Amino acid sequence: MTFEVFRFWDCSVSKCVAASAIDIGACERCMRHFCARHVTSSAHPCEKDPLDDASWNAAKMQELKTLRDKVQDKALLQRCSSLNGGLSCELDASDPLGKSLMGGMHIHLRIRFSNGTTWLARILRLNYTSFSDDFSNRVLESECATLKWLEKVNVPIPIPKLHGYGLRNDARNEVGVAYMLIDELPGTPLLLKQPSEGQLHKVYSQWTEYLNALHTCPLKEIGSLSFQKGNGEIEIGPIIGDRTGTFPQMGPFDNARDYYSTHAEKYLELISDGQLCSAYPINAYLIFKHLKQLAVAGRWNIFEPELDEGPFFLKHTDDKGDHILVDDEYNITGVIDWTYARVVPAFEAFGPSLLTADLNDLFNGNPGPTSNDKLITEVFKDSDILRFAAGPDLVRRFSFGLAMGMGTSLEEAKCLTRGIISTASGIPIDLDLEMWYQDRIYEWADDTRLQALLLQQGKTVKLNNEPKASISEQVPRFATCSMSDCTRAALRGMSCAKCKRHLCAEHSSDQYHNCPSSSELSDEEWEKSVNDEVWELLSHVNTHELVRIGTQLNGGKCKFERGKHIGMGAIMGCANYHGWLVFDNGERWVVRIPRTGFSDVPLDLVEYLVESEYATLKFLESTKVPAPKPFAYGLGSDPSNRVGVSYILMQALPGKPFYGYMASESQKTHVIEQLADVLIEISKNPLPSIGSLVVNKGQLVPSIGPVASNRFITLKTYGPFDTASYYLVSIIEQHLDLIADGQLYSDYPAEAFLFYFFLRQNIQYLTSTDMQGQFFLKHVDDKGDHILVDEDFNITGVIDWQFARIVPAAEAFGPSYVTADLGSLYSSNTGINSDDRILAKALHDRGADALASIAERDELMRRFHTGLASGFTKDEACDLMKGMVSCVRNEEVGDFETWVAKQSEECSGDPRWKNVQALQAKQF
Repeated sequence: MTFEVFRFWDCSVSKCVAASAIDIGACERCMRHFCARHVTSSAHPCEKDPLDDASWNAAKMQELKTLRDKVQDKALLQRCSSLNGGLSCELDASDPLGKSLMGGMHIHLRIRFSNGTTWLARILRLNYTSFSDDFSNRVLESECATLKWLEKVNVPIPIPKLHGYGLRNDARNEVGVAYMLIDELPGTPLLLKQPSEGQLHKVYSQWTEYLNALHTCPLKEIGSLSFQKGNGEIEIGPIIGDRTGTFPQMGPFDNARDYYSTHAEKYLELISDGQLCSAYPINAYLIFKHLKQLAVAGRWNIFEPELDEGPFFLKHTDDKGDHILVDDEYNITGVIDWTYARVVPAFEAFGPSLLTADLNDLFNGNPGPTSNDKLITEVFKDSDILRFAAGPDLVRRFSFGLAMGMGTSLEEAKCLTRGIISTASGIPIDLDLEMWYQDRIYEWADDTRLQALLLQQGKTVKLNNEPKASISEQVPRFATCSMSDCTRAALRGMSCAKCKRHLCAEHSSDQYHNCPSSSELSDEEWEKSVNDEVWELLSHVNTHELVRIGTQLNGGKCKFERGKHIGMGAIMGCANYHGWLVFDNGERWVVRIPRTGFSDVPLDLVEYLVESEYATLKFLESTKVPAPKPFAYGLGSDPSNRVGVSYILMQALPGKPFYGYMASESQKTHVIEQLADVLIEISKNPLPSIGSLVVNKGQLVPSIGPVASNRFITLKTYGPFDTASYYLVSIIEQHLDLIADGQLYSDYPAEAFLFYFFLRQNIQYLTSTDMQGQFFLKHVDDKGDHILVDEDFNITGVIDWQFARIVPAAEAFGPSYVTADLGSLYSSNTGINSDDRILAKALHDRGADALASIAERDELMRRFHTGLASGFTKDEACDLMKGMVSCVRNEEVGDFETWVAKQSEECSGDPRWKNVQALQAKQF
């Protein structure tokens, strides 16, 4: 039977077409292979306990005798003699079966020559776990080609000289088995000794000399060395398996991304086919899919991206210590067992390897360098490859994976997974692994192989992107309701992170959705939810790359530090997580990362906000506004962004956020007076249109693009505009569309629609003639904590420019949140307050009379952009509406119900009004 996925063995049970489970399916009693289902079934009646020592030894002896019976000793000795100048030779009678030198794949027969030299006949073992003849021959030939290449390039590594070889079931091979003839090297495997630190240091010193020598022999492709057909020249061919014996061939490759992503893909195929990790296939599949994503993003490489393209270098991949032979003085006498050697990127060839690994750390998921990793770097001091050896153990840990083929338990696999995630991120991740698994299942719900595994395990598969019929796209949506067969728009900003669903107004009700809201959580539950969100976010962040970028841009070493995200001193905001790059000279940069979590906000909008904020900061560099200097940014969707998420690197400014309610009157006045200076500086830098600043690719100066949503992130991008009226009408029309489509204000859609319809009718009252044709940058989220102050309440910085936009003067310099009385703003009490007047006076005192007149005129723009806010009851929203009507028309609303009835008549001609009435009817 032909399978697209490579199979080592098929299940032995008659009529079963499943693959054998490599890690658990081989039975040492009946010497047959079984799939995961049949290995414990009645079709396999053997005892499941391992063989006892006596039985195990008896089985090995039988295997050796069977193999020795196939060896044609006379032909073997004749072959050896002819290759050694005709010297006579004999097999070592003290070990006729080769048992003393038996390894996992080979036995070794010692051959003694008359001149006292000895060779080894390195013979592939032949048993029920042996590979096919073709695969076995390719493995053997690759090792032979590797030894020949090492001899050819003349690197000073004490390798066994290859004299000859023969392949299995080759008519030209009279010896009868697959074999290699190599020198026997003296010494004892390092792994079998117990060296002191000093002795280990001596071994590592010699080993690094060998690595330095290999570094002088670059190659052009990734793969295994092999012989060309016909002429026997050495070439780079496909990678022939790996040290665990669980891997098919792949390649060759000309870049690291393809190499590592294919590596992960091969394991995904084996897991999906039931050949590996059958005890926990879903968990295994998820971590290898994660590893594949990291590979595609270039995140197996923490160094400069150009290294992905080469050059490449030979690596001994089974370098766990028994490949090194040493004498009693710990001089290296040989480097042996090159079976699965391959040509790999420099950061793998010379990075942390199994030689210096702590297997307990690997299996327990403990990230970071081992004591032996640190020890070996001490002897790399003058080496060009020190940086690889001193780097994180990404490739070692990623390649080790879940200890493939070793029958790893579920708990061990979970620990290994934690280690992989933490190592990829570069920081310890205190992750709720079960939540991580669930998040990945949700994220990759359209993966058909994952769906199949879930169904095999009896788990429900929920497709989050399955097509839904008759969805109207006339009104843009952030999301469609996740409930089965529901085609309505989901409420904006109301997605549930707990059940991972976007819900429409109807399905967000208690009848269908009973997840607790944030306000209903206990302190412990709330804290856990925040922690889980942060750990999930950090698990996607490549801090290695952030450090590399910071070091490159600032010319000094740095490290990443997590920012506090909860409790006193927390620096995480509603929209962004903040970490630090801390440099050796004490300088600190802010790492600003959007909090994406589970949200309905489209990722392209998130990225637009990031790019716009960066562009805004670049614009402010040319002004005297004390904004942080931006250094770099990246977008999550950019394949060249190896950080893995969207981010901005910016200057860390001194000071603490200003909270007006915590300051004295004199302190608050002092801050507001300085704020006047900031507004005056902004007024000196007018811009020609309304919108948000964006990065102008290839240009140093930002350009003006669409407006970056609003501070509630309920709108898409819109604009740019040449006039204030077009700008304000666009905002109003978006709200009207969204309300009528059930995406906003579902608790009082009629009243909300009437509110914005009223604003549309009175657009002429919302625009002013101030500074016509000129527009100015506005910090939209200017509620006070965007201002940093020192102990004397001097402004040290203005931060958090995420939603900044270019607006008419009435909005740029009119009353804003920083001087607002929230109690009045969120009610029907309108008018200029005392703090507004303090700002206006400060502007007058500085000669900015035009700005002052705007600041003390009215709060129309403040109330307009507050709108109906969010989280208000219907009565509270209605009170807000009264205030806005009063502010626009400068007249009090009498009986509100009468006003509603009158407005309803006036908007009856709007085709959207019928939709609103239908939404309203559903509430009753």
